[in-house]
Amino acid sequence: MCQVAMTFATQPIPKGNRVGIITNTGGPAVIATDELVSAGLILSPLSERAKNILKETMLPEAAIGNPVDVVATAGGKHFRSALDVLMDEDQIDCIYVNFVTAPFTDVDDVARNIVEVNRMKRKPIVCNFMTNVSLERYRNTAKILKEGGVPCYSFPTTAAKALASLAKYQKIRSRNIGEPIVFTDIDKAQASAIVHETGHSGRFLSSAKVYSLLSAYRIPVAGWCIADDIDTAVKAAIEIGFPVVIKVDSEDIIHKSDSGGVAINIKDENEVRNVVGKMKMKFSPTPSLPKGEGVGIRFLVQKFLPGGRELIAGVVAPQPPEGGVLNPLLGGRGALTLIMFGIGGIYVEIMKDVVFKIAPVTEVEAKEMLSSLKASKLLDGVRGEKGIHKQSVIEIIQRLSQLVMDFPEIQEMDLNPIMAFGDKALVVDARIKI
Repeated sequence: MCQVAMTFATQPIPKGNRVGIITNTGGPAVIATDELVSAGLILSPLSERAKNILKETMLPEAAIGNPVDVVATAGGKHFRSALDVLMDEDQIDCIYVNFVTAPFTDVDDVARNIVEVNRMKRKPIVCNFMTNVSLERYRNTAKILKEGGVPCYSFPTTAAKALASLAKYQKIRSRNIGEPIVFTDIDKAQASAIVHETGHSGRFLSSAKVYSLLSAYRIPVAGWCIADDIDTAVKAAIEIGFPVVIKVDSEDIIHKSDSGGVAINIKDENEVRNVVGKMKMKFSPTPSLPKGEGVGIRFLVQKFLPGGRELIAGVVAPQPPEGGVLNPLLGGRGALTLIMFGIGGIYVEIMKDVVFKIAPVTEVEAKEMLSSLKASKLLDGVRGEKGIHKQSVIEIIQRLSQLVMDFPEIQEMDLNPIMAFGDKALVVDARIKI
């Protein structure tokens, strides 16, 4: 990043990915060509007009083409002619220069000519400057290039990567990502009531509030119900349909599975009674819980959905330092909120296969989030497995993006896992911090 920053700080952004190469030595030009082509740049052929000019201005030994090999004995006028020609070629967007300081040439004159063209800022120039910096005469050459704003690198691969980054940025900046979808089937008033009822407490919402907030924005969740006691939990499980999951519902218990507050694949009424009874005993009032928490503890009864692909989506909002405010460059709360997506489940911290986009996220960007995962092929199905319904996941990302844009009070949100199947995707666990 530091190497590339030097080029971004001094050079214009190219109009495309077509590169012209000027070199006074062969080997580094070959290395640079391989690097540039592998990064997606194209070496465009020169026009007949360009070739005719170069035949008149280059030394007889020079190679006329792209790359332009001005040979080791080339002086400032030869480099200048090659630069002027490539600047005038419509099919060339950026220029890569290999400059080896041959002891039998006026290298300072070469540097001054490169600087003169560079200062025109017509097209970006990056220089692979190969020299012996321990010699005074070459230190002066380096000084001319540096003061003239020419980004110089010691190795051809580094210089090529820097120039390729400019072209990559141009491609990213010029692509059409569309506009964010604004869903009109949401219940913003219901969501607002949940968010503002909580206030800026820095606490995680209860399961009931979490799923109600998601439902208000039509983010699909697995069938659920809140139960206050064993009988209500049994009734809810019957209505939802076995098998079910039961989770303790408390804003004070964040990692429920780690503390024994989650039971999965419960298949009948007796199991419901047994699980809820044990949870009521386990989470009875303790010094770590508010008074009466265990007495009034509630339970989330939810449909158990095995067999899907476990994904994660979430929100990370910029937070001010303790006792301070956000940097004005961030643009205030919600201005640089990140939407996260990746492979979820209990191994998300180990796999760390996640990507980020700045909200609001368009459909194009949401699709890119799916395709840019290292494990993206798993979403298509492998070894006979059925692929997931990607459009359902893409819509969840978009609705999540709209939710957090509407309510910048949301500090954190994790939808983990989202169970994705061949025909649908549903959130089966979530936490939200206001």
